[in-house]
Amino acid sequence: MKKSIILLALGVAALGFTSCSDDPDAPETNALAAPVFDTPVVADVNATITWADVDNANRYIYTLNGGPEQTVTEAKIELTDLTPSTDYTLRVKASRAESVLFTDSEWAEIKFKTTAPIVVAKVYHVDTFADDWDKWFYEYNDDWTVKRIFRTADGTREGDLDREWVFAYDGNKIEVTGKNNYHITLNDKGLVEKFADEWDTCEYTYDEDGYMIQCVKNGKVAVNIDVQDGNIMRWSKLKDGNTVWKLHTYTSTPNVSGMHATTAEGIGASRWLVETGLFGKGSANLHATIQWDYSETASTYTFDLDADGAVTAEHKKYGEDVENFFYTYVTE
Repeated sequence: MKKSIILLALGVAALGFTSCSDDPDAPETNALAAPVFDTPVVADVNATITWADVDNANRYIYTLNGGPEQTVTEAKIELTDLTPSTDYTLRVKASRAESVLFTDSEWAEIKFKTTAPIVVAKVYHVDTFADDWDKWFYEYNDDWTVKRIFRTADGTREGDLDREWVFAYDGNKIEVTGKNNYHITLNDKGLVEKFADEWDTCEYTYDEDGYMIQCVKNGKVAVNIDVQDGNIMRWSKLKDGNTVWKLHTYTSTPNVSGMHATTAEGIGASRWLVETGLFGKGSANLHATIQWDYSETASTYTFDLDADGAVTAEHKKYGEDVENFFYTYVTE
């Protein structure tokens, strides 16, 4: 009998039954450790929440903003279809399914907020540009470089051709032929560095953001332009041998479509050509007034906008005179 008892005791020991709390075969019940979260990865409509694996857990139970309990088997939750700019609370606990030896952990909680909605900005290209008398039509190559600009006798795209300019590219050179012939050299940002016709040659300097800041005409400085926060604040020309400035003020309304109405006069290119964007960016905001520093009268401006905030019409008033300019666009 004693020999049997001893053998039984040795057998129990050999099977490894002990009372250690981290032993999955221990006879007592053990509470699992609570998850410890990593830094969440959060976007506008989704989030990824991870944590270190919890010893002896084979699943994790979670709730989002007090919703129903759900289960994952990895230490990771991919949340989708969230609402942008919204606060969320995620609670997670470790669990071991079908175990009498381990109980669920305490809930671990993490709070996060989704980011603002991602808005993909449209890239605008002028499709038509018109004043009170004429209308120009624009065509583009597949890479959105300008291909052709033309006018018609009746102001419709299908009307009889009145004037035409065709753009031919050779590296950083553009030859424009038609009503007028232009020779253009582009800089490394694709903006006009040199512009020549049969009378004049203009050279241009831009700031690092692509706004024109100077024009040199036939070797002499013709225009200096001060740009602040993307807006032309003033630009200069010579008047009777003296430097005079044209001063600009702005509204808080962004120039969504990049229209170029405030491009300085005297830079050599007509406004219909500047509207291609080849001569740098239009101001960041819509202008309110433009006035020579020696004049008591300013030109004032109002705009018509479409549902996306793009300018469809610009109305310039100087004293009793009113000029109107009209735009349509194609977008990338």
